[in-house]
Amino acid sequence: MNAYATFLIGATLLLMLLIYVGTAVHKTKRLVGTLLIALTAASSLLTINTVGLSFGIDLQGGSEFIVELMPGKSDDGTPKPVTSASVQQAIGIIEKRLNPDSNKDITLQPQGDTRIVIQMPGVKPEEIDGIRKKIQQVAHLEFRMTHPDSGYQQKEDELKAAQASGVRDPSFELLPQKPRKDKAGKEIPQPDLVVKRRAEFEGKHVDRAGATFDAEGWTVLLKMNSEGTNLFDATAEVNQGRRMAIIVDGVVISAPVLREKKYGGNASITGDFDQEEAFTLSTLLNNPLENPMAIQSEATVSSAYGQSSIDQGKWVGIAALALTTLFMVFIYRLAGLVAIIGLVVNMCILFGAMALFRFTLTMPGIAGLVLTIGMAVDANVLIFERLREEMEAGKTLAGALEAAYEKAFSAIADSNITTLISAVILFAISGGLVKGFAVTLMIGLLSSMIGALIVTRVIFMWVVDKNILTKIHTTRIIPDKVFDILSKAPAFIIASLVVTAISFGTLIYNGKSSLGIDFRGGGRVDVVLAPGKTLADTDFDAVIKPLRQPVTQEKPKGADIGTYYIQRKADPATGATNISIRTEKDSAPVIDEAIKAKWTKDGTVSGTSIATVGAVIGDEAMVSSLWAMALALVAIFVYLMFRFEFAFALGASVALFHDVLMVPGLVVLFGQELSIIHVGALLTIAGYSINDTIVVFDRIREEIQRGVGGSLRETMNEAICKTLSRTLLTGPTALAPMVVLLFLGNPAMLEFALPITIGVLLGTYSSIFIASPLVLWYAKKTGTSLKRQVLDAQIEQMKAEQAIAAAQAAGAKV
Repeated sequence: MNAYATFLIGATLLLMLLIYVGTAVHKTKRLVGTLLIALTAASSLLTINTVGLSFGIDLQGGSEFIVELMPGKSDDGTPKPVTSASVQQAIGIIEKRLNPDSNKDITLQPQGDTRIVIQMPGVKPEEIDGIRKKIQQVAHLEFRMTHPDSGYQQKEDELKAAQASGVRDPSFELLPQKPRKDKAGKEIPQPDLVVKRRAEFEGKHVDRAGATFDAEGWTVLLKMNSEGTNLFDATAEVNQGRRMAIIVDGVVISAPVLREKKYGGNASITGDFDQEEAFTLSTLLNNPLENPMAIQSEATVSSAYGQSSIDQGKWVGIAALALTTLFMVFIYRLAGLVAIIGLVVNMCILFGAMALFRFTLTMPGIAGLVLTIGMAVDANVLIFERLREEMEAGKTLAGALEAAYEKAFSAIADSNITTLISAVILFAISGGLVKGFAVTLMIGLLSSMIGALIVTRVIFMWVVDKNILTKIHTTRIIPDKVFDILSKAPAFIIASLVVTAISFGTLIYNGKSSLGIDFRGGGRVDVVLAPGKTLADTDFDAVIKPLRQPVTQEKPKGADIGTYYIQRKADPATGATNISIRTEKDSAPVIDEAIKAKWTKDGTVSGTSIATVGAVIGDEAMVSSLWAMALALVAIFVYLMFRFEFAFALGASVALFHDVLMVPGLVVLFGQELSIIHVGALLTIAGYSINDTIVVFDRIREEIQRGVGGSLRETMNEAICKTLSRTLLTGPTALAPMVVLLFLGNPAMLEFALPITIGVLLGTYSSIFIASPLVLWYAKKTGTSLKRQVLDAQIEQMKAEQAIAAAQAAGAKV
C-alpha cells in the first residue's frame, strides 16, 4: 500500500469516525458505523497482506548485542573519553565490519551516552563467534621498532626483572607474539618480543588493507596514505636492516626486517594466517575503532527456535480465542457472539496497525496479544451487565442498549486510560523485546475500545432495528441481593497482611537468587527438543561438566562454567520440550555451542537461543524498573485524583499498592526469577487491577448521585453487590487467555502469564475487600462527608456543562 492510498484511507476513516461520533441521527450513525467498520477491517487485512508483519529476533532468529564503548588512550597515553562523536564513529565502523557488502538487514542504534544496540536478524548460529570477535576487537594497528640485536638479551632480562618488581621501563616493553603453526597445524608458542613503547606510525595512517594468497600463504597487504607513506619511508631509511614489529591490539603479528630504504607506502603482514583470519584482520584494519568495546548483553536465537515460538504463539492465540468464545456464549448467548465479532475486528485492527507502522512483533508481544483478547472482552462484560440491569428495570432493548453504552463508557474509559498510562511508561523505559509487548498493549487498548464501543454497538443497531433480536438472555451467576461485604473487611485485611508478609519474606529469604539474569547478570541457554525426543538432566551434565577446564598459562581464564541449573517445560500443543539452562554470563555461548555440536545434527535439538546480561546492565535495569513502577503508581494516583474524590483515589491507590507489592514475592515463591518481563507484567497489573475498583467506585458515586437513602456504609454495600457479577466475570475473561499461556506458552510467556494471573486475582479481590473498606474507614476517621463531596462535584459538572452549552448557543447565534 503506497503512501497516497494510506493517507486517503486514513483521512476517510477519520472523517467517518467524526461523523459517527457527532451525529445524533440513528440511521446515519448506523450506516456510517457500518461503513467505518467495513473499511477499517478491509484496509487492515489489505495492509497485513501487502506489507506483512515484522517479526523480532526472538521469533525469526538472529542476534542482538548491547555493546558499551570504553575509554581509550590518546597518543600521549592519557585516557580518551567516550563522546557522542566516538559513538557515531563506532556505529559506522561496526556496520562496515559486519556488513561490508551492504546486503544484510542490520540495525545499529545508540543507547544512552556510551552504548550501541546491534540487531542482526537471520544470523546463522555458526556465524556468532565471528561476529563477537568483529564487534569486540579494536584492531589498533601499530608499527614499532624492536630493540637492536646488540644488547637484546640483556634488555629482555632487565624488562622481565622490572616487570616482576612492578617497575615500568620508559622506552621498551615486552609484548607477546602470535603463535606460529607447524605443518600439522599445531600452534607453536613464540617468545615475547622487546619493542619500543612509542609507535613509529599507526593504523590511522593505513589507507586500505586486503587479504591475498601467495607462495608464503595468506598475507594481509597494506597501502598507506600520504602521511603514512612519508613516515614509513623515514622510518625505513633510519632503521634499514632492523626488525619492525607489526602489532595488532598489543600482540606482535609479525616482525619483518626492513631491507629497503623506501617502500612507497606498501607493506605486508604475514603470520601463518588461514583464510578466515586474513580476511577478518583486513576488515578490522580497514575499520579500526578509537575506543575499545565490551559486550554487556547478548541474545541469540536460532531460526528453528524462533519458528517453534511462532507455532506456540498460534496455538496459544487459537486456544485463548476459543476459550473466551465458549465463556462469552455460555454467559451471554447471542450477545456473547456479538462480542466475539467485535473481538475479531479488534484483532484485525491491531495486526493491521502493527503492519502499517512497521512495529515488530516479539514473543512478549504475543503475550500482549493474548492479554488483549481478555481485556477487549472485559469492556463487553461491563456493557452487557449494565444492559441486563437496564432490561430488568423495564426498558426496551433499544433503550437499554443506549443506556448501557452511555453508563458503561466512563468505567471503560477510566480503566483503559490507567492501563495505557502503564503501557506508555513501560514503552519509555524498556528496550528490546519487552518494548514489543508495550507496543502491542497500547495498540490493543485502542483497538479494543473501537471493538467494544463501535463494532458491537453497530451490530446491535442492525439486529434490533430489523427485529432479529428483541431480548437478551444471559446466565446469572450471582443472586440479586445485598450482602454485608464491608463487615467482613477486617478479616480479609488481616489475611492480606499475612500474604504480604509471606511475599516479602520470600524475597528476603531468597535474596539475590530471587533475581534473574536481567537484574543480576548471567546467562541463559534455551533449548527446544524435537517432538518425541527426550534428554535427561544427566545428559546435559555429561556435556556441560567436561567444559570446566582448569586455569592454565595458555588459558588464564579457563572455561569457568560455574554453577548452572536446568528447568524444563513440555509443550502440549507441539509435543516439544523447552529446556532452560541458567548459568554464568560468559558460560552461555560455550554451553550453547557444546549442545548444538552434540545434538543438532541427529535431530534431537530443533533449536536453541542464548541470552547474556552483564552486571552493569543488570544493575541499571533494576534501578530503571523501580523508577518505572514508582512513576506508574504516582501517575495513576494523579489521574484518580483528577477523576474521583480524594477518599476514592486513596482507597484505589492503596489497593493498587497491595496488588503490585504482593506479586513479586508470590511469583518467586512459585519458582520464578524476577526479570524485565515481570516488570512489564507488574506495570500491566498496575493499570489493569484497578479496573474493577473503578467500576465499583463509579457505581458508588452513581448511587450517591441518585439520592439513594441510607448510610454511606449501606450505599457502598449495595453498590458493591450490584457490581459483584461484573467484577467476578471480568476476572475470568482476562484469566482465560492467561491460563492458556500457563499451560501452552514457552518459558518466556510463562514468566508473563503467572504474575498477570496472580495480579488479576488480587485485583478482583482487592476491589471488593480492600479498596471500598479503606474509603469508608478514611471517611469516618477524617469526618469527611463523602456524599456531600460527590454531590458538590456533580453540581460543578452540571454548571460546567451548562456553561459550555450556553457558549455553543451564543456562537451559533453569531
